[in-house]
Amino acid sequence: MGIRIKITMGFVLLTVVIISSVSFWAAQSLGLSIDSSDYEKLVSLKNQLTTVLKLEQTSLDRTADELATAFRNLDMLNKTPVEQQRISESIKSSMNIDWLDIFVNDAPLLSGSLPKPRRSTGSICRLSRSGPYSYQGYILSESEIASNTRLFIARRPDLSRSAVPMFCFFDAFGIFDQREFSQDLQFLQKLIGENLSGEIRSGGEIFRVRAFNISDDMKLLTGYPAQRTIISRLDIDNLMIRLTILQVIGLLILGYFLGRRLFLPLQALGQGIEKVAQGNWKEIPLDQPPMVNSGVEIESVARSFNRMVKELSIAQNRLIEVQKELAKKDKLAALGRFSAGIAHEINNPLGTILANAGLLKEALQKGQEVSAEEIEEIIAEVKRCKNIISTLRTYTSKARPHLTTMNFTDAVKSLFEFVRQNSEFSLLEIDLNIDGEGQIKIDIEAMQQVFYNLTRNAAEAMHDLKNAHLAISARALSDHCEISFIDFGSGFECEPELVFEPLSTTKPQGTGLGLIICQAIIEGHSGKISASRKNGTTEFLIMMPLIQQNSNIGEQDNA
Repeated sequence: MGIRIKITMGFVLLTVVIISSVSFWAAQSLGLSIDSSDYEKLVSLKNQLTTVLKLEQTSLDRTADELATAFRNLDMLNKTPVEQQRISESIKSSMNIDWLDIFVNDAPLLSGSLPKPRRSTGSICRLSRSGPYSYQGYILSESEIASNTRLFIARRPDLSRSAVPMFCFFDAFGIFDQREFSQDLQFLQKLIGENLSGEIRSGGEIFRVRAFNISDDMKLLTGYPAQRTIISRLDIDNLMIRLTILQVIGLLILGYFLGRRLFLPLQALGQGIEKVAQGNWKEIPLDQPPMVNSGVEIESVARSFNRMVKELSIAQNRLIEVQKELAKKDKLAALGRFSAGIAHEINNPLGTILANAGLLKEALQKGQEVSAEEIEEIIAEVKRCKNIISTLRTYTSKARPHLTTMNFTDAVKSLFEFVRQNSEFSLLEIDLNIDGEGQIKIDIEAMQQVFYNLTRNAAEAMHDLKNAHLAISARALSDHCEISFIDFGSGFECEPELVFEPLSTTKPQGTGLGLIICQAIIEGHSGKISASRKNGTTEFLIMMPLIQQNSNIGEQDNA
């Protein structure tokens, strides 16, 4: 069977899914219509309760204003605590007030512990989340006595005047006032979350109920008796959910068997491509499952893939041969440049030695006195040749560093003291800035060579400056550390990566191997070094790994 037929069957299945979705949407619309039939009645019951609360709120606000005026006249704030308590208890008893307190700068004057409540106009509220005032809802009112001094009073609402058959006031912490309600807070939270009408049984009757938000914190449930034969939106939703689940299960079963025939060949193609990407040049067998009888189109793609694998395999073999030839040529070219540089570096002092030796020979033949300066010059040039050979041996030996675990800060301070105490850098101002802590594996003697070479390069680059200054900064990050050397000398003019080429130097007496040795030492620490030139400064940046916290600190390795 061709892929076109399979795609056609896929479109048929898609049509079924669309029809099911449309049917579900129609059921939702029908449920919404049924749900709205009793919505207005439940809203009317809610409005009756909120109207009662607003009337009581108005009365309590008037009482709060009158009490605030009376307290000002009585100079309540200047009375003793005992007199304040006596007056407040008398007023609470005579005016049917459940709670009274005065807050001065948001601190209670009478109760001493109850926090300042938040007023919710037209609704009841919770005075506290614990204690005797946490189990019931209150109407709260406040009035100003003086600057930064406010009077708060609260009273339990009288909801007996309401004719609502069922109601319940609640918030996120529990239920306050209720009538004919016998469910738990979880049921109430579910009604709020779904925003739908529901049905509950209480006292042998069935009630249609709905929960509303009447303030930021407070919710209200209202209900009325209803016949069980009323179909709710929730019933329709549940029915359609069951039908949808059955349809989805059927489609998944059908899609599974169809997908195996359609996608297994494509999966085999994908696996073949992954193997090629990993370097395994293997063709896909066309006479074995799942490629056999997979369809004309897929088989054509598989044959093209196999042909591509053959051509890529041949091209790869050719590329490997070319790369080998290029590698040989690069090695020979590098060896030639290296040899020419060494020859040039040694030839200059040898020429000086030869000339001075000839002059000494002539002087001896003529019986003339030999100059000590000429002999010293020969010795200096011989030392120069020795230094070149010694540096070359250091570079080519590639000795492994002797790594020891040290505190990052202590290691940097030790290296800093090593270069600062060197008399060669006595005229160079060196600053050190360390940030962060950590553990590092380091060959301190090898790193002394790195610090010495980089400091000497900075000093030679700033030899013509009156105030030569080198800034060394070290910081420990999460998994590695960075150490930078910044100077204000003339620096280099080539590309940064060419600075680390063997025998590359701009100094008259340089060997061109100092930075190469630094690079070899740092790479032996599993780190790297880079150079940059910007804004008139030269920076060499060293990055080396830190020991992770779960590593075995304190061990000594020979890496």
